[in-house]
Amino acid sequence: MSTVAVRMAGISKNFGGVKALKNVNFEVLAGEVHALLGGNGAGKSTILKVLNGVHVPSAGTIEVLGVPLTIHTPEASRAAGIAMNYQEMSLIPTLTVAQNVFLTRETKSGGLIDDKKAERKAAKLFAMLGVDVDPRAIVGDLGAGQKQLTEIVKAISQNARILVLDEPSTALAISDVDRLFTFLRKLKKQGVAVIYVSHRMDEIARIADRATILRDGKHVITAAIGDLPIDTMIEHIVGKRSLGLADIERSDAVRGDIALELRNVSGRNKPDNISLTIYKGEVVGLAGLLGSGRTSLAKLVAGIEPVVSGEIRINDRPVSFRRPGDAITAGVALVPEARATQGIIAAHSVSDNLTLAALDGLSKAGFVIAAKAHAATNAQIERLSIKTASCDHSVSTLSGGNQQKVVIGKWLAVDPDVLVLDEPTAGIDIGSKSEIIRLVRELAANGKAILMISSELSELLTACDRIVVMADGRVYEDFSRAALDDPAEANTDITHRLQAAEQRLQISIQEALAAGQEISHAQQ
Repeated sequence: MSTVAVRMAGISKNFGGVKALKNVNFEVLAGEVHALLGGNGAGKSTILKVLNGVHVPSAGTIEVLGVPLTIHTPEASRAAGIAMNYQEMSLIPTLTVAQNVFLTRETKSGGLIDDKKAERKAAKLFAMLGVDVDPRAIVGDLGAGQKQLTEIVKAISQNARILVLDEPSTALAISDVDRLFTFLRKLKKQGVAVIYVSHRMDEIARIADRATILRDGKHVITAAIGDLPIDTMIEHIVGKRSLGLADIERSDAVRGDIALELRNVSGRNKPDNISLTIYKGEVVGLAGLLGSGRTSLAKLVAGIEPVVSGEIRINDRPVSFRRPGDAITAGVALVPEARATQGIIAAHSVSDNLTLAALDGLSKAGFVIAAKAHAATNAQIERLSIKTASCDHSVSTLSGGNQQKVVIGKWLAVDPDVLVLDEPTAGIDIGSKSEIIRLVRELAANGKAILMISSELSELLTACDRIVVMADGRVYEDFSRAALDDPAEANTDITHRLQAAEQRLQISIQEALAAGQEISHAQQ
């Protein structure tokens, strides 16, 4: 009988009135790779942060190797033998690779920190993994793949009995993923329990022994991988949940002229030779996993990253962007994924944020005309139904959904032809999500061309007229929204139809991922 490495029983976690975890049971055996699966918002990251002591559970108990874990801090979890590789990297860019690997556990000689000794120890760990990363390199100078490998080695270096890997392969080359899997199999033989989080079903099938699936903060199933073919996994992940979007009416788009056209466009790394056309009055969604190149494409269209080859055309005119201001002048606006750091100035007022992009039209002789600024602000507040006690209040006092409306309103003030939305509903409540999706449909009906990125497939299916599937920086499918509907579900309710379409889109994403990996293998 295998030893139970982790036993979490009846775990609940509340954030204010939001129940992120609801009476979840989760058990991992020593010497197994246990996949933890679920859609965005399923509770995966929350339960791992509870295990790692970042969050204190609202209810429930935790045992590690048979010993109750009663102190809920990262230090207590590390002392119990748990090491975690976070999806959001915890590396310090100004330190070396070796310094990051042994941060808070510095190697010392004669009472002084010995960086040379740390570099030798780090080099041995990278050699064990079979990858080439210079321990002396400054982390900020590394590419995404080498940063990810450094994060993994940092976790491995702790000689943990329970190793938690959250989306470890996102930025890795295929060859590095293969090496990682070889190393994980060695750890299994040594009795280490590995908790592996990934959206990549093909990886799960290759490396995991068992899987637990969460949905909406609840435990759905734990089973051997052999009993969970990919289509069954997807069915359990998607479930029959309604995300509050089923009541949004999505009328067919009335296409105008071409607003945005990409002709064989490539960036420095991604995208790779992409061609894409978006019409006025149309919402086009980009679907894919982390690392598929969706955000890189958005940044390229918005002038944040350079075009290495190919051509971008706006309103049938070729354009060249050297900086974001060029894209704005050409009629392109980007609502970024990182709302708090890139979308708003938190300490400034709602009015300041809403008018920030349109100051030229609200100024005279270099001074903002207060009456015009307030009129423009109030018009946007009314148009977007922004809930705020006063336009002079700090935007930081608003809810996440209302902050996002402010970001969108800021760019609508310059009347762009093309609006790029990168994860526009991330981190906001379901009611606000529905409002944002309705706004997207309204903007399209008024002739805007919209490129929308979302990891919530149900949102893409509700908001978009077409959905483009990306993997490894390339376009693999370009579906009309109707093509994703299952004729067999035509007579069922809207929630079931949305679920069936989401399953078909999930399968297409996994197929695109597999095809991309075949191409990468062939090129190596």
